[in-house]
Amino acid sequence: MSISAKQIRFESRHAGRAITAVIALLAGVGALVWSPSPLTAAPLMAAPLNVFAGPTSSQPLALSADGAFLVVANPDNNSVTFFDLRSDRNRRVAEVPVQGEPNGVAFLPNGSKAYVANTVSGTVSVIKTNIANGVVARPSKHIVVGTEPYGLALTPNGRKLYVTNARSNSVSVIDTATDTVVNTISNVGFEPRGLAISNDGDGDDTDETVYVTQFLSLPVAGKVDGADDAKVGKVTVLSTSTDSIVTEATLQPLADSGFKANGDALARIAPGANFTFTTGAYPNQLNGIGIKNGFAYVPNTGASPNGPVRFDVNTHSLLSVLDGSNHLDAGLTLNMHTAVRDQTSTPKLFITQPWALAFKHLADEGYVVSAASNIVVKLAVDGQSGAPSVLSDPTDSARVLQIKVGKNPRGIVVNGADTRAYVMNYVSRDVSVINLTAIPEAVMATLKSTNMPAVGTQADIVHIGKELYNTSVGEFDPATPAGAPITGRMSNNGWGSCAACHSPFGLTDNVVWIFAAGPRRTIPQHTDFDLTDSTRSIQRILNWSAIFDEEEDFELNIRNVSGGAGLIVQADGVTPDAAVAAFTPASANRNQLKVRGVGGWDAIKAFEKFGIRPPISPVAKSEPDVLAGRALFTSANCQQCHGGPQWTSGRLRYTPPPSAAQVVGGQIIGELRKVGTFDASFFNEVRATATAPLGADGFVPASLLSLFAFPRTFLHNGAAKSLDEVLNNVTHRSAGTSGVDKLSNPADRAKIVRFLQSIDAATIPIF
Repeated sequence: MSISAKQIRFESRHAGRAITAVIALLAGVGALVWSPSPLTAAPLMAAPLNVFAGPTSSQPLALSADGAFLVVANPDNNSVTFFDLRSDRNRRVAEVPVQGEPNGVAFLPNGSKAYVANTVSGTVSVIKTNIANGVVARPSKHIVVGTEPYGLALTPNGRKLYVTNARSNSVSVIDTATDTVVNTISNVGFEPRGLAISNDGDGDDTDETVYVTQFLSLPVAGKVDGADDAKVGKVTVLSTSTDSIVTEATLQPLADSGFKANGDALARIAPGANFTFTTGAYPNQLNGIGIKNGFAYVPNTGASPNGPVRFDVNTHSLLSVLDGSNHLDAGLTLNMHTAVRDQTSTPKLFITQPWALAFKHLADEGYVVSAASNIVVKLAVDGQSGAPSVLSDPTDSARVLQIKVGKNPRGIVVNGADTRAYVMNYVSRDVSVINLTAIPEAVMATLKSTNMPAVGTQADIVHIGKELYNTSVGEFDPATPAGAPITGRMSNNGWGSCAACHSPFGLTDNVVWIFAAGPRRTIPQHTDFDLTDSTRSIQRILNWSAIFDEEEDFELNIRNVSGGAGLIVQADGVTPDAAVAAFTPASANRNQLKVRGVGGWDAIKAFEKFGIRPPISPVAKSEPDVLAGRALFTSANCQQCHGGPQWTSGRLRYTPPPSAAQVVGGQIIGELRKVGTFDASFFNEVRATATAPLGADGFVPASLLSLFAFPRTFLHNGAAKSLDEVLNNVTHRSAGTSGVDKLSNPADRAKIVRFLQSIDAATIPIF
C-alpha cells in the first residue's frame, strides 16, 4: 500500500509544547520539513565520517552516525519512518513513501542521505535529509539494481553502498557521491541476504572486507539429504578494493547439538524409551551477520532433520563463527538453546529463529533477536578467541537474560555510546528502545513506526495470521477454566514456529526432513492456493504424499512435532480438542482459538492465501531459450503434471472429508503420479520410525512456481541436485507422452531448464 503526501504525519512533543510540521515542495520534490520550537536543542550538525570506527551491517533499521536519528523500514506499508532520538525524545518525525516492500536501510555517516532497498521494485531509494535544518525529503531518486534487493551496508566512510540482490544472486555497488551503480558482482552464491563490512579505522574505504550470507544451506558432496550434516552454510567474501569475490567461506555443521534423540531413522533404529542418540545440526536461514574483533558471527536456524522428529531435536538456535583472518569456520559454533535448557528456573523460553544481531562498540558484548520468541538475548564474546556465550540475567543467575520486545523482531542496532539499542518489530510495526545502562537491560519506550491494518478488514485478518505463523509462543488465551493451558499454543516452551521451517517469507527452508511419511523436502507455501483467483478458493492437495487435504490438518504438526497445544479447541474456546485427524473428521470449520476475535486457523489460512509473495525470477520471459523451452515443455506435455496457475496437477477436488474410496494407505490416491522418482533402496528412503516410507504409489507433482529460488535440492527426498539431473530421469521426462522420450536431446533439456528458471507469478500458466 503506497502512502500519499496527505497521509504523511508528523508527531513530536517537547516540554509540553507541540513541535509544528509543514509539508513543502522543493524543486518539484515533496520535502518533509520539521521545524522545531524554540525549546528544542540546537540543530544537529553534520556528523564527521567514521564516527563509530566500527564495522557496519545490513538491518531493516539504521542510525545516523551520532545516534541522533533513526530510520526504520515498513515492508508492508511501502514506507520508511524517521525518528529524532536526541535526549531520548524518541519522536516520530516523518513517514516517507518509497517503493515496493522496503527491507534494508542505511544512513550515510554524516546523516545527509538515507538509502532504502525496495525488494519488489528492484530499486534503492535515495532520501535526502538536511539534518541541520530538520528536513527529510521524499525520495529524490530510485536506483535500479538487481532482482529483489534486500540488504544494504555502507563502507565505513560512506563512499560505497553494497546491496544484496536476493534473486539475481548478485551484489550491486553504488557510488554514494553520484548515486549510481558502479559495479555489479555476479554469482555471489544462492540468495544473498545479509551484509557486514569491516572497518580498519582509517579514511580509506578500498581496504575493507565485505561478508555476504547465502540464505539457504547447500548440499555437501557425498552426503545424503536428511542427515544432520548433509549441508553447510555459505558466506561469500568480497574485496572493496576490486569489488570482486575473494573466496566462499563454509560454516560447518555442529556435530553435537547438545540434545539427544531416542532413535536414529537413517541408521534404521526405531524410537525407544531412552534419549541416548547424539544429534547434529547444520546452519540454515542465514539472514544476518555481524563483525566483532575480526570474527564474523552469523545467527541462524540450525536444521537437525534425521528422525525421529521431536520438538527439541528438529531446529536449533545456532550462532556460527567465521575467523576473519583466514575466512574459515572458527569451530566455535554455539547452540544458544543449550543455555535455556540449562537454566535452573522455569518457565523456559527458547531462542527460536535467531534472525539478526548487533554488537556494542566499546565492549565485547552483543545482542541477538529471536524473531519467533519476541525476545532479545545478550551475548559475550571472548576478545581473543572469539568464543561466544549467552549471558544470564544479572539479577537472577538461574535464568538467561531475555529482554521482551515487540512482535516478531527482525533487526537491531546499538548507538555509538552503547547506551541504547533499537529493535525493529515487524509484526507489531514498532520499535523497542532498550536501555543498555539499566540492570538488567530493559525496554524503556516503544515507538510506533507505521499504522496497523484497520480492525476487522481482510488485511487485519491476514496480519493476525502472519503473527500466528511467525510466533513460537502463541500467548493468546483469555481467562481460562482451571487446568486449561494458557500459553504455548504454537510450540513447547517457544521452541518452534511455522516460519522456522518455511522461513518468515512463507516459503521453504529447503530441508529434507525424515518425517513419519518418509523423507520430505519442505514445500514452499506460496503454491498452496491459486494466486490468479481473487478468492483463493482453489487449493492444492497437501504434502508430497497427499496425506493432508486441509491447512488445518497441520494442527497435528503443531501438536506432535512442535509440542504445542494447537488452535482447534473444545466448546469452551480454550481446551484443545483431541479429535483431530488427517481426513476424518474434517479439520476446517471447527471451534478455533480466537485471536482478537478471529479464528486462529482462519487467520493463518488468510495469511497463506494473501500474505505470501512468490519470489521474482531474474530470468526474462522474452529470452530466446525461455521461449524455446516453453514450447518444448508444452510439446512434451509436461503440463499434464505441472500445468495450471499453481503449476501442479495436485488439487483438492472435493469438500472434506474425502470418501473412503479416495483414501488408500492414508493418501488421496488419485492425486499421486508415478514418474520414476521413488527408489525404495535409496539411503534416505525411510520413515521417522525407521520403517519403509510412502512412495510406491507415487507423489503429488511439485509446483514449478518460483522453482528457481530453491537451490540444489530437488524431488521429495533431495536426491537430485540440479534441474538437469531431474530431467535426466527418462521415466519422469516422458510421463506426459505415454513413454515417448521427446527430450532425449541435452540441448532441448537445457532450454526447458531455462524456462523453469523463469517461472514466477508473472508467467502465463500452461493449462
